[in-house]
Amino acid sequence: ARGAGVRVARADAMGGVCGCCLPRGDGLDEERLTPAPKIRVGRRGTTVRVSEGDEGILVSGMGTAIADTVIEQDAAYWEVRVVEPGAGVQIGVSYALTGHLLDAQLGDKENSWSISSGADGAPFAVDDVIGVAYGQGDIPNLRYFHNNIPIEDATVLRIRGEGYPAVSVCSDAQLLWVFDPKRFKYDPPGRHTEVRPPLQML
Repeated sequence: ARGAGVRVARADAMGGVCGCCLPRGDGLDEERLTPAPKIRVGRRGTTVRVSEGDEGILVSGMGTAIADTVIEQDAAYWEVRVVEPGAGVQIGVSYALTGHLLDAQLGDKENSWSISSGADGAPFAVDDVIGVAYGQGDIPNLRYFHNNIPIEDATVLRIRGEGYPAVSVCSDAQLLWVFDPKRFKYDPPGRHTEVRPPLQML
């Protein structure tokens, strides 16, 4: 047919490739363009209050909050800004705590590992930024930075099992959890990157 001849001629002019026969995408491009899911609070104590905003996740009240994302990557980094130190805070990593453990404070070194003071041993102050570098790919597994200064005596050599970002607050304390790399005050150390939840395939 004449129409078919025209299509063949155009295909020959294009090097033998017909637009209607081009291979379809496999969906990978769309997957790459899909933004990673936001990290949120997965579990918290009964009197812990959480508020999400552009700057991060504000945590207050009394007890422990655990992020909803287990750290699967080799080297992850996030920050916590002290909005108000109150009666005390704990910042670190925990297992998937439940029940009364969420109403307590972090740092028993069996189910959770945390710090409550800075590099000089003094309590945290308003606007202090605590960087947390954690992952199974490095030894030590867990390191802390107080306003970008390493807290050497808080280093944890190895944590076995699945660890989650976690914080605890006491009376009047407020912490701002920052997982968005655009909001980091300091560059992650070495090969550490922001926490990256696994993409869910649709």
